[in-house]
Amino acid sequence: MKFLNLKTGLNYIQISDNDANLNGMDYTVVSLFSGAGGLDIGLEQAGFRTAVCVENDLNCRMTLRHNRPEWLLFDKSTKMVDGAITTREPGDIRQIEVEELLDFAGLKKGKVALVVGGAPCQPFSNIGKKQGEQDEKNGDLFLEFVRMVKGIQPEAFIFENVAGIIQSKHSNVLQYMFEQFEGSGYGLAYSLVNAANYGVPQRRERFILIGIKDVKAPAFPLPTHMKDQVAWKNFVKELDQIPSTLPKNWVSVKEAFAKLPLGYEQRSDYAVMNISDVVKHRMTYINQGKNFKVLPMELRPNCWKTGKHQGNDTFGRLIADLPSVTIRTAAYNPAKGMYIHPFENRGLDTIEMAVLQDFPLDWEYKTSGRDKVTLVSGGKQIGNAVPPGLARALGLAIRKQIAAKLESKKKHAQLA
Repeated sequence: MKFLNLKTGLNYIQISDNDANLNGMDYTVVSLFSGAGGLDIGLEQAGFRTAVCVENDLNCRMTLRHNRPEWLLFDKSTKMVDGAITTREPGDIRQIEVEELLDFAGLKKGKVALVVGGAPCQPFSNIGKKQGEQDEKNGDLFLEFVRMVKGIQPEAFIFENVAGIIQSKHSNVLQYMFEQFEGSGYGLAYSLVNAANYGVPQRRERFILIGIKDVKAPAFPLPTHMKDQVAWKNFVKELDQIPSTLPKNWVSVKEAFAKLPLGYEQRSDYAVMNISDVVKHRMTYINQGKNFKVLPMELRPNCWKTGKHQGNDTFGRLIADLPSVTIRTAAYNPAKGMYIHPFENRGLDTIEMAVLQDFPLDWEYKTSGRDKVTLVSGGKQIGNAVPPGLARALGLAIRKQIAAKLESKKKHAQLA
């Protein structure tokens, strides 16, 4: 059953754990810009199988290999061009042909269930320089995603990015993608999605574009969690019909941290920022939900005294009874946002960042050439990831729609 939002025109579909077993067929995934594996973990939980990953960051590739050695990683450093062997950067999607990727994974065009990926989001982020497609390093990588989808011809695809990509100055990106898929048989739908609405202990809004072959208006998963009953009532009043089930409450920081086992600080991927006594003293003034603006002027660094600093979350303390704010790559540094531990006078450690990103507790992060993960590497891998809980919900919704489509085709064939 689908639910239409009469205001936005978006469709929603109810999901459940049973949807991970629909049809019993092999739902293969080609994962692009795989990072530390957040999208793929969630899709795995939704009953998909990651057949091949493409990722150019060495540390991320080490993390993927360590945790899922069965996932093939395309990182060949050579390529045959005009009969000559040339070198290339491992995992650079610009230098990978569709055919060689499919051959490597033992897949065939048109026989893949899902292509997924989030091209590096910094060009479209509200935090960075916001250069969009003009960014010389990564701004054109969405073109590579389109190229791969058009070449692989999967049943469906998921393109993920930061919320800033919908800003008018980046309109050319979405316009291009829609134009490229026009007439290709894919129905398209996009939305800003809050990960907290799918059981992730983090209020993280992401842009999601879904395409499903021969499905006119793909549906997003109906939220499984909501802030409270008021929020749910405001959501469902715009739907064409009322869902029969009620969502659970958002998962809080406190609930997420309660899952951390004793002694996790001994893990090789545990890292935490050293905090000086001066900074710790400042933290004693910050209550949950408050930030540097409550500090006495004499305790503020000069950059916080002028009034020019506009960061509303800077040097803020997390609220224990709510999901966290967005976990970015430097969420271990309290000066970068609302990243002071809710009860202790310190920043978040890497394992706390990971649990707020909804990674499984047994997922381990690696740094090349080191026995222990570095704070920067761990932060980057975790902060750039798609929360698995969000990916799982998207996967269940897509799997359910693919299964319904195949069942419909089967019935029509029987009647013919």
